[in-house]
Amino acid sequence: MPDLVEHTCCFLYDQLYPNGPTANETPLEECPEIHTKISVFSSATTTFYASSDESGLQGMRCKHIRSMHSWRNTGPHRDCALVVEDNTKPRIKGLTPVWVKLFFSFVHQGKVYPCALVEWFKKYGAHPDKETGMWRVRPHMVGCQRLTTVVHLDSLLQGAHLLPAFGGATYLPADFHFSYSLDAFKAYFINKYADQQMYEICS
Repeated sequence: MPDLVEHTCCFLYDQLYPNGPTANETPLEECPEIHTKISVFSSATTTFYASSDESGLQGMRCKHIRSMHSWRNTGPHRDCALVVEDNTKPRIKGLTPVWVKLFFSFVHQGKVYPCALVEWFKKYGAHPDKETGMWRVRPHMVGCQRLTTVVHLDSLLQGAHLLPAFGGATYLPADFHFSYSLDAFKAYFINKYADQQMYEICS
């Protein structure tokens, strides 16, 4: 990712100046530089309270979101997650799915910043799909490239599962590798049937 340094500097600017102009409105040379070691991780853990889930210990749940270059020697494994964009909107309307490309952290002025490099999707349509009951999303494109940014780990709610919208295709090539699943299709469904929490969020 050749733009990782630029994305991280913009992220740090927004963290340091949350009430000022955003990094998108600021020249890159005015964003703070990072001169410390960067630590890379293969997964992050979300812990949350789900009172309606009777299978957990008193409602507490723990889930892993993974992003690694090799999963059991079968290729990269990079999960999707839900980012909280607007906590004033109910459930899925305030959330956006992202594809986690990298988990990392760095230290700036004595403070640790745990981050994720993500590629964004965006919902389309005002309502879920009538046939499946699931929301549709597309890769968020800026020109010919996917929108990619660095986000704080605190903005991730939990992992998400996206299903390809095949669009009339009846089969995939026999040698199709699963690691291309989030690159090969124009649209996806947010799978609300993945677990009980996703069903409550997306319904």
